[in-house]
Amino acid sequence: MCLFCFGAYHFIFRVWLYSYTNHNQEIEIPDLKAMNLSQALKTLDSLKLTYEIDSVRYDSSKAPHAILDFFPETGFKVKEGRKIFVKANPKGWLPTSLPDIVGKSKRLAYTQLKLAGLEVGDTIYRPDIAKDAVLDVIFRGKQITQGTQLPRFSKVDLVLGRGVEYGVKTPNLVGLALEEARSAIFSKQFANGRINVEGGVSDSSKLIVFYQYPLPDDNYDQGLPIDLWLSEKERGELKSKIKELDLQFRNFGPNDSIAAAKFEEEFKLKEKDIPKDGNEKKKAQTHEIPDEQPSGMKID
Repeated sequence: MCLFCFGAYHFIFRVWLYSYTNHNQEIEIPDLKAMNLSQALKTLDSLKLTYEIDSVRYDSSKAPHAILDFFPETGFKVKEGRKIFVKANPKGWLPTSLPDIVGKSKRLAYTQLKLAGLEVGDTIYRPDIAKDAVLDVIFRGKQITQGTQLPRFSKVDLVLGRGVEYGVKTPNLVGLALEEARSAIFSKQFANGRINVEGGVSDSSKLIVFYQYPLPDDNYDQGLPIDLWLSEKERGELKSKIKELDLQFRNFGPNDSIAAAKFEEEFKLKEKDIPKDGNEKKKAQTHEIPDEQPSGMKID
């Protein structure tokens, strides 16, 4: 019985355990930095070592897939199956996402783009009430939105608001269909105002603008509304309505927006202050000489 126990102990702790743990079988770590990633992995496989790859950090001074670092280092002796941690250079910078900058100020957009690893290329200004606000983001000629994946350090173009302009001439919308008129209003950075329809409507696509306010070529501030009057009737059939609107809105001179009714009212008030007979004022200022004789004098 004693011999059996001694034999079992000797087999387990001297033969099997040594064989299982590869006692005295150590593998020296080679210099992986002298290899590229593919060569390094083949070498570790041949040595029956496992590995974990980290390729997060990009070093532009090193070739793609170069070994940047590893642990344990060269010369260390490890047992078979030991895990080696390898840091390899990726092919390039990891992509980044476009941050949410549309509607933000120019200053804030620049800061967020820099934090995301992106650069600003061209700045394009477009008439808009929001001055220096980001309206669109362009990459390689195409509009992109928040979250779009881009190569790190890419340049994006920003479309910024220029702010409204004052004293811009209104477009001539008379004779246009509703959608054409709205498009023309938008292109000049005005707002759509009230829509007035004269007469019945059998087909909305047949409605044509026959009057507008402000009138064509009036000086007007961008962002303000333009009112439209539309009808399916021919313009010749709308003379009375156009005349009515002219009395209300028609200008009496360049850059003069006084309505006709107000103009007439002011003119009548001024007319009352002017005497009908120019001699009346003169007569009012002339004093008559009384028909009396001065005392002490006798006139025959």
